[in-house]
Amino acid sequence: MLYKFITCTYLFLLFSCGFNSVPYESSYRGSPEIKEEKSNTSDDIQIGIASWYGIEEHKNRAASGETFDKNELTAAHKTLPMDTIIRVTNLENGRDVIVRINDRGPFVKGRIIDLSYAAAREVDMLGPGTAKVKVEVISSPTRDNSYFKPKYIVQVGSFKYEENAIKLKDKLTENFEGVRIQEYLLNREKYYRVRIGKFETRNKAEQVYKKLRKLGYKPAIKLE
Repeated sequence: MLYKFITCTYLFLLFSCGFNSVPYESSYRGSPEIKEEKSNTSDDIQIGIASWYGIEEHKNRAASGETFDKNELTAAHKTLPMDTIIRVTNLENGRDVIVRINDRGPFVKGRIIDLSYAAAREVDMLGPGTAKVKVEVISSPTRDNSYFKPKYIVQVGSFKYEENAIKLKDKLTENFEGVRIQEYLLNREKYYRVRIGKFETRNKAEQVYKKLRKLGYKPAIKLE
């Protein structure tokens, strides 16, 4: 019994040390960079490192609220407004693809965009996992310049029927400026989102958020 106990203890410590010494990173997000590159950004162009995702996330909910599909030409970006249409060019082979932003990420330092599985296949970066790319904004539903600068909004409600959104908007307008209704197509159904402002900093959005909470609402701060 003592021999078995010592043997089991030794094996447990051996494997524990081995696992703790190797940081885990899912392969579908690409290999870790050896040398980290900073992105080069202008009003409508960004250059930096792209990776891809979608194996584990397939059929999960994206940040936009829709169901993520790895076979659609979409991408995740940290600050670009949802439904922005962009062209992504692989600077290592010249291949490009046009995609729509529907998610937030990447969450690995040094990367500027996560392409869906289908989009990554189009620019031939499935194997390498990462590539240096150029991101060009084609159109955005909410902006006409400074696309890459983060803008925060406070969402107070989302409705299937427009009349309910109008009632809430009218009530909020009594105490807040910049209240608007934004139509959104989600999984082929139209919704009406009641939102306040386009704030340059999260701190400014939080001031409105706290005021809404005191009035009994349940708002949420989101990137535009």
